[in-house]
Amino acid sequence: MPNSTTTRKSFFAVMAITLFVLSGCSRIVDLPVGKGNTAKYICSALFNSNLDFELVRDEFVAPDMEPLPFFWRIEVDYDEQLVTVGDIFFGTKIGAAVAIYREGIGCTLLAGRTIAEVDAQAFEPLEPPVLPEDQPWPQGSAGLHPDVIPGLDRVSLDKAISSAFVGPDSEGRNTTSVVVVYDGKLIAEQYALGVTEDTPVIGWSMTKSVTSTLIGIAQDQSLIDIDDPAPIDGWEGTVKELILTKHILHMAAGLVFAEDTSGQSELTQMLFLEPDQAAYTASRTLINTPGEVFSYSSGQANLLAKIVQDAAGGSLQDAYDFYQTQLFHKIDIGSAFIEFDSSGHFIGGTYGFMTPRDWARLGQLYIQDGNWFGEQVVSSEWIEFALTPSLVAKEYGAQIWLNTDGVKWPDLPEDVYYFNGFHGQEVFIVPSHKLVVVRTGVDVVGSANAYHEAYMIGILDSLPDLD
Repeated sequence: MPNSTTTRKSFFAVMAITLFVLSGCSRIVDLPVGKGNTAKYICSALFNSNLDFELVRDEFVAPDMEPLPFFWRIEVDYDEQLVTVGDIFFGTKIGAAVAIYREGIGCTLLAGRTIAEVDAQAFEPLEPPVLPEDQPWPQGSAGLHPDVIPGLDRVSLDKAISSAFVGPDSEGRNTTSVVVVYDGKLIAEQYALGVTEDTPVIGWSMTKSVTSTLIGIAQDQSLIDIDDPAPIDGWEGTVKELILTKHILHMAAGLVFAEDTSGQSELTQMLFLEPDQAAYTASRTLINTPGEVFSYSSGQANLLAKIVQDAAGGSLQDAYDFYQTQLFHKIDIGSAFIEFDSSGHFIGGTYGFMTPRDWARLGQLYIQDGNWFGEQVVSSEWIEFALTPSLVAKEYGAQIWLNTDGVKWPDLPEDVYYFNGFHGQEVFIVPSHKLVVVRTGVDVVGSANAYHEAYMIGILDSLPDLD
């Protein structure tokens, strides 16, 4: 006679099979993607951000995976810092997804590679800048600016910020942080769900704006020329030679690529099944004349990352050293890193991490026209180019979203531009109001424009009157 434990396991197995059948056989193709997504997400959330496992599993991952989480068996090895996701039928022995953490560069999904192969990639982390504790943000680590801001309505500001943590019917939107910078001063911040001012959080597609900035730095240093054919392996002498780096910056390369997170697509294939994400994107079929059709894709941002990495020297260490020394460390960012795929290429479309305060520093660099207190980190010419609407999309510049003609945010100033990411990540930059606002979180109920617009209007209304 089977014992009670065996009976319970059999019951849950039958229930899982029933749910699988009811969900439709088409979900079979989602299983490898779902396991890869889950392993990578949990690894980064636990070991990059030090968040609670059950919170991440139940509130952040499961809503995006329904009904597939019923099939997962998740194992976390805290000593080896790796996450393995198998299924209830075969455990973690067959078809499991594995993500490993490496100090300094975060988690890597072992797509097509072994742990030994990934560990063999040479890497030595750099020491981050040490900021003076007696100076306020952004050049120090003391936090909120001590000065009283004449004309600032502190009560209204706090109310607006708190509203960003509330969702429909008073349910939480899983907002983890809101940071407000006015006139170069950190004037307010609020955190939740285990995130603090010291927690590196994922930017998702806000990482594209980081990658664009790195392209700008490489352009300033004459390492690349965005008006030349994109220097991608295998494109020379083919029709893809018509693709300029500038076309990729404008999301107009013309390649087939579905940016679909709901199941099997080029996006999920690239992120969760491919060892070399840039090479996968580069192999996609050219279907539109380069420079003529806007088609947003994380794959194009990974091509830009590959261009940066090759210009910097080509290795994982070269890429890491470049983004740290030429960007992050120059603007007093010590928490940032961009994760790598299993081939050792940084994932410039999605996997950038830094603290909310550091995301605000990047926004402040833009509002300061690329200058960081006397050092021109990226040229003002690049900033102007990045914030100029492309010929194919007036709401998009060079990997940065624009509120041209109020097309996205009709009730916000038209000069708003913003870094935008999955699950409602935002860095809003409003030059006319000297304002930078960061919002991070895991908005599984949807990132409706009205939600972001509402708290932004409240923040703007609390500021001193414009001269």
